[in-house]
Amino acid sequence: MRSDPPHDPTSNEPQPYDLLLQGGQAIDPASGRDGQFDVAFTGDRVAAIEARIDPRMARQVVSVKGAMVVPGLIDPHAHVCEGIGIGIAPDEAGVNRGATTVVDGGTCGANTFGVLKRVMAANRSRTLAWLHISAIGLVDTRIPEGLFLPTLDVEQAVATAKANPDIIVGFKARLSSYVTGGGSCLPILKLVLEAGEAAGLPVMVHVGDTPEPLGTIIDLLRPGDVVTHYLTPRKNGILGPAAIPGAKIIPQVREGRERGVIFDSSRGMTQHMGFAQLQAAVESDLLPDTLSTDLTDGSAINPYHSLMMVATEFISFGVNLRDLLPRMTVNSARMLGREDLGRLQVDGIGDATILRLEEGDFTVVDGNGWVRPTSRRLVATGVVRAGSYIALSPPPAG
Repeated sequence: MRSDPPHDPTSNEPQPYDLLLQGGQAIDPASGRDGQFDVAFTGDRVAAIEARIDPRMARQVVSVKGAMVVPGLIDPHAHVCEGIGIGIAPDEAGVNRGATTVVDGGTCGANTFGVLKRVMAANRSRTLAWLHISAIGLVDTRIPEGLFLPTLDVEQAVATAKANPDIIVGFKARLSSYVTGGGSCLPILKLVLEAGEAAGLPVMVHVGDTPEPLGTIIDLLRPGDVVTHYLTPRKNGILGPAAIPGAKIIPQVREGRERGVIFDSSRGMTQHMGFAQLQAAVESDLLPDTLSTDLTDGSAINPYHSLMMVATEFISFGVNLRDLLPRMTVNSARMLGREDLGRLQVDGIGDATILRLEEGDFTVVDGNGWVRPTSRRLVATGVVRAGSYIALSPPPAG
């Protein structure tokens, strides 16, 4: 991809733009803009979006002909506190994989949150966080944090959130049997909801193999609360206790959505998204509200594990990319209470992702090992983060 700054030796006039993305298809789900536009940046803001911008007006010009320029993608659930448990660096999950904003999905609790703040400072990706209701967070996923009730400290979690409103977007709890020791998950759910009420923030609950049926959990959630791993093939998922093939989606999913509960895909590495559940969601017009990766040190070994991979899995089931883009941008921004993100607009935040749809023979694999062929995959070839361009090389297919 060309990235040559133009130079006019006869002119002493200052160039008003720092960066120009030239010749791409600009798509902004928030405003409905969808057409061929040049996009210019000055400093860390979008400066102009026009049908044609003179390249002599920019210090750096990047040709994006044949590509899509979309708002900077948002990954609302990854694990990006490098040095704590399963966490990786924010840039490894973020700008290096096409997302300009990443949200830590509860790696840290109140007692380890200070580590995340130091990690954030050394990375370029915008980093936000769901604070784990357990003060120890996910220091070691072999430790079922839900068994240590004294660490599920509502008062400490709320105080930490109130002291860091620019970073913490809500609270996180894992409700699976391997976290609760097989006992009821409802005491943990009650505590995380208590924290959410006290701080005026949403909660994100990790489901799949929960002791209680998913419908029982959904019924207790408030508008704005998030069910993550929504397409889990584990027991007590959207297809009921045993996930029998051909089963219908439980009614509480549609009822919860109508009430304002948010459903997040959260791909994960194993058994967090099943193609049977994905197909049922497509057929029932119950696509997740947001797409996320749940990237960890294990899943990051796959260089294609990214929002692009998650979108490709949906595309393989016939979902149109333009139906997926809001779920990686404006919907996620709204869920996080950050309406300034996920938009590509003049005077807005200077973040963008450059995407291409590649044609070829590809495969996607779900958490149960079900392999599915597809003729297209989505890749990111660059990002703009705070007005600065970063070129990306799509990972090899396979």
